[in-house]
Amino acid sequence: MMTAILPERPTALDNLPPMPATAPPVILPGLLAAVGVVERPVPRWITDPDLIRSILDGHVDIPDELNPQGA
Repeated sequence: MMTAILPERPTALDNLPPMPATAPPVILPGLLAAVGVVERPVPRWITDPDLIRSILDGHVDIPDELNPQGA
């Protein structure tokens, strides 16, 4: 019995230029926080304990524009 495998459809990533071999790896801060390597930053202007807990748990994401100085 044979099974036909459809070719993969092209994606937007197919049109990007190749990454230079000397380029440093890019690790997104959100990814590091999602896997628990680093703690999510909580802006100093947030004082509500429930909101702080929600940010730390990953339920609320604060855009970088609202947290320019970090936690």
